[in-house]
Amino acid sequence: RVAAGGHMVPAGWAMTTNGSMVVLDPPEPDTHVVIVDVKAKDADAAVAAGWATYQPAFKRPLKLATPQAARNGWEERKAYQYETSPNERAVVQAMAWRAGDAWTVFLLDGKEPTFEKRGGPIGLALQSLRPQGYQRESFAGKKANPLDEKRLSTLKEFVAGGMKMFDVPGVGLAFLDGGKTVWAGGLGVKELGKPDPVGADTLFIAASNTKALTTLLLAELVDEGKMRWNQPVTELYPGFRLGDDATPRQVLVEHLICACTGLPRQDDEWLLQFGGVTPDSALATLATMQPTSGFGEMFQYSNPMAGAAGF
Repeated sequence: RVAAGGHMVPAGWAMTTNGSMVVLDPPEPDTHVVIVDVKAKDADAAVAAGWATYQPAFKRPLKLATPQAARNGWEERKAYQYETSPNERAVVQAMAWRAGDAWTVFLLDGKEPTFEKRGGPIGLALQSLRPQGYQRESFAGKKANPLDEKRLSTLKEFVAGGMKMFDVPGVGLAFLDGGKTVWAGGLGVKELGKPDPVGADTLFIAASNTKALTTLLLAELVDEGKMRWNQPVTELYPGFRLGDDATPRQVLVEHLICACTGLPRQDDEWLLQFGGVTPDSALATLATMQPTSGFGEMFQYSNPMAGAAGF
């Protein structure tokens, strides 16, 4: 990545500037990320001005406009999604962020496969933007407040507010202070319409938390000298295969959990067939997957590769 105009440009991308508008283009020609600085009375007017600058004939119907929380010096934020047809496979979105009386508008205009592939770099570019003069708060040298009853109550109220906002029936959580658990329990119920409450021992689907556990277990095996981070995976498991012949030979143990091998997300197989999945069948499916970028070129989230790490 290289810095340009107060934001980060992903390596290999093109950047063009036209007055108050900056256009970032990935290697694929079908997708554009546009940044426009405008003066406007509100977010809606700012987004309209952004489209008028980038694409004066823009006429797509608005599907959804969602206020977002203030953060990183931006005092007001709002996101917009526009109607697209399934056959277009298009992504058309906008965001308006305000600092003081100035608005910065972000327009995403392109194709789903490219956004899926380049989602990591796009996120980094947008997240790197800060209002002029903004200084990020530093906690260096500061002492954390203890988690007393008043602060625990505030945190629980915050979680309860999020549950209400997103219609979540129940949440299990724990608060730690100084390496010790000061409270563990639950809020809400296990199932809507039933009184059984969530408690400290309620089981939930763990989701991608398992990736951290897999990585920890790999690290323990490395510490015990049973494998190396830089060891080729095919030395440990000669049957390891991917969709092309070149990539498997480059994959080291550390690459199984780095999301950097060029394999796309490709989750539908195990999401739709989870009932009959075995480790052997998961690895057989992984062997059919083709990389969509060069090895080490970019971040692409891959559940099957993390599953291979666990296997």
